[in-house]
Amino acid sequence: MSPRLRRPVREAAACLAALLALGALAGCTSYSGSKANQVSQWASLYSVVSDDQLVVQDITAIRLSLDEGRLRDVTSNCAGLVFDSGTAYDNLPAPDNTLTDELNVAYVDFTDAGTSCSAVRSLDSRRMKAALRTITTGLLSLDEAERRLAADGVR
Repeated sequence: MSPRLRRPVREAAACLAALLALGALAGCTSYSGSKANQVSQWASLYSVVSDDQLVVQDITAIRLSLDEGRLRDVTSNCAGLVFDSGTAYDNLPAPDNTLTDELNVAYVDFTDAGTSCSAVRSLDSRRMKAALRTITTGLLSLDEAERRLAADGVR
C-alpha cells in the first residue's frame, strides 16, 4: 500500500478508536446523591417505568389472547414481550445491585417465556403452560423491583 493510502487508513482508524472511546465513556454515567437519588436519576434517564409498563402490557395481552383462544395473537404478543424485555434489559445495570438483580431475573424470565410461547402451535401445549409459569415467576421479581423503585421515589 502506498504511503498516500496508508495515511487516510491510519486517520480513519484513529477516528474510529476515538469514537469507540467516547461511546464507552458515555455508558459510564455517574449519578450523584443518596442511593435513592441515584436510582431516581437512572430510572428517569432510561425510562425504566415506561419500559416496564410495556412489558406488563405485553403480558396482559398474552393472557387476554389466551382467554379468547387466539393462537396467532398469543404468539405475536409473546414476540412483543421478547422485544420489550430486551429493551428494558438494556437499561441495566441500575445504581442499586439488588434492584439490578431483581430486574435481571424478571427480564430474563420474560425473554425466555416469550421466546418459548412465540413458537407454540397449541394454546394448551406443555410449552405454553411452562411459559406462563415462567412469566409468573418473572412478575414476582418485577413486583419486588417495583417496590424497591417506589421506596426510592420512582413511580
